Amino acid sequence: MINAFSLTKIALLLSAFFYFPGFITSAYAAPMNTANNKVIFYRDTGKGSPLVLIHAFPTDQRLWKPQQKELKKHFRLITIDLLGFGQSSATDGQAVTMTEYADEVKQVLDQLHIQQAIIGGESMGGYVALAFLKKYPGSVKGLVLSDTQSIPDSMETKAKRETTALDVLEHGTGSLISGFMPKALSPAAPEKAKLFLQQILETQKPEAVASALRGMALRDDTSDVIANTVLPILIITGDQDTLISPQQSETMHKLAKNSQLVTLSPAGHLSSLEQPEQWNKAVTAMFK
Repeated sequence: MINAFSLTKIALLLSAFFYFPGFITSAYAAPMNTANNKVIFYRDTGKGSPLVLIHAFPTDQRLWKPQQKELKKHFRLITIDLLGFGQSSATDGQAVTMTEYADEVKQVLDQLHIQQAIIGGESMGGYVALAFLKKYPGSVKGLVLSDTQSIPDSMETKAKRETTALDVLEHGTGSLISGFMPKALSPAAPEKAKLFLQQILETQKPEAVASALRGMALRDDTSDVIANTVLPILIITGDQDTLISPQQSETMHKLAKNSQLVTLSPAGHLSSLEQPEQWNKAVTAMFK
């Protein structure tokens, strides 16, 4: 029997579907086989300067659905499922470093014969973008660093990531999702955005989550990467981000030689999802 709660959830699901058409599945993505027998799923739409958007932890490329319609008018927009997430090849729970994810992005660009691109990332995607710039500086035209930071984890945070990875592998992602949802978006976020995010989170594999957690704990300090580049950098933060303080964005802005800092309001950690119009406008204004 369908109760009132079930009817409400169904109504919200349908509302989210029409608000973010195609959000339930990432079947629109195309597969690419790599040299080491992995499969990477990506989407390539629009025309103009190539813009790669790298999703946050623990989501997949569907996170960028609110960006697709607008940004493809101005850019050749490329989104990717990082290894383990979405439809890309699974991981085994062992660490996948930010540099390894960056190598995945480079393989997609090589497949598409793209020599240079604007590289953007949200949260963990920003870590990957910085790792990409560090390893492949000649392939970068500019950066979009959204709700992210350049400093490495503290020892306390590293230990917490490992504890969470072990818990996810043993018990699944339910507890992680419950703890993440209230921090991912601000209290003012619309219910359809919350449901959209919840649906994405619930489809991620525990092994992918554990691999990313362990990989994030191993990342280097990339503050020098920001300080030493003259490339244009757009830094975006949500005014209510409690996971990565807006102060970290201000610090990166001060380090960079050529950057612009944009604060979105009201927005929590995933500002691209919560305030897509503001986010898209900032990217277009900076790089169109």
